[in-house]
Amino acid sequence: MTDPLVSIIVPVYNGGAQLARCLTTILAQTHAAIELLLIDDGSTDGSGAVCDQFADRDRRVRVRHQANGGIGRAQNAGLDAMTGDYVTFCDDDDLMSPRLVERLLAGLVDSRADMSQCRWANIGASQAWERYRREAASPAPPGRVVAFGQPAVKYQTIFSKASRLRRRDGEFQYFNEANWGKLYRSGLWDGLRFPEGVVAQDVYVATELYLRMDRAAARDDVLYYWLQHAASQTHSSARSRSFSYHRETLDCAFHNIAVGRAAGLFTLRSHCQLVFEQDLIAPAASSAAERDLARDYRQRCRQALAALTRRQRLQVRAAAGWRSWETLVYNQTVHRRR
Repeated sequence: MTDPLVSIIVPVYNGGAQLARCLTTILAQTHAAIELLLIDDGSTDGSGAVCDQFADRDRRVRVRHQANGGIGRAQNAGLDAMTGDYVTFCDDDDLMSPRLVERLLAGLVDSRADMSQCRWANIGASQAWERYRREAASPAPPGRVVAFGQPAVKYQTIFSKASRLRRRDGEFQYFNEANWGKLYRSGLWDGLRFPEGVVAQDVYVATELYLRMDRAAARDDVLYYWLQHAASQTHSSARSRSFSYHRETLDCAFHNIAVGRAAGLFTLRSHCQLVFEQDLIAPAASSAAERDLARDYRQRCRQALAALTRRQRLQVRAAAGWRSWETLVYNQTVHRRR
């Protein structure tokens, strides 16, 4: 029997000095049956040429060059082109453990799951490569794997540290909308694509994607290195983000709430997002039109929260309080890494 083919999708936009290291770690996977799909999204710093050089050296690499359209469009191009039985994603400045695909695939197959995930390390760029090399040379033994049902319920319920600590195996059942560090059965993406031109494309599809799953598996191996630095747009302070960012974040929350409602799912996480964003969107408005739109969004937030039962409103208030405190701690630690 041949090993199953795993597609790895990497949207590339001005990957800079980290791109070559990222691609090197992907091609070093111990599960060799991979196709690496590099979607060059209009890079202007030579990243497209780097992608072509890797394709010239390794036949498992395929490159698509396209005009800049944002990460959602690039990810969709990868999904359209993939031929693997399974698929995972990687950001163009992050690193993969050589055993990421091997261990995630084993966890998924052994657990008869639709998705498996690993733990990740938030790490500063200056330390990442040395840590990768050290752990690649002396790998830790495979860690514990926990499988669980109702992934959409877990996603919408177990997201604060407090909620994880209250549950047995809560840390295993916690996962977010980020597509990296996860391995999916490719069929989960049939007919499902990211919205294009928005900043929170992964959040937008999250609830629908997890509702398609019967079972997920998580293992406690650290297999993905998520590089963080203070200048990153993704990790900038929420209060300094643009009006369009807050508008798009609210659009995602409203979409997830509607998807959850249709499935009979109380979307606690998405309702908490309404609590946070209703206080952030108005200060970000810089024109009369944006201020009018901000008032409309705030009214929609109030209406959505008022539609909850009293118990649900209490749950949202408690979860939002815990999450706010945790975010404050996170901003003072991870965001300051170099």
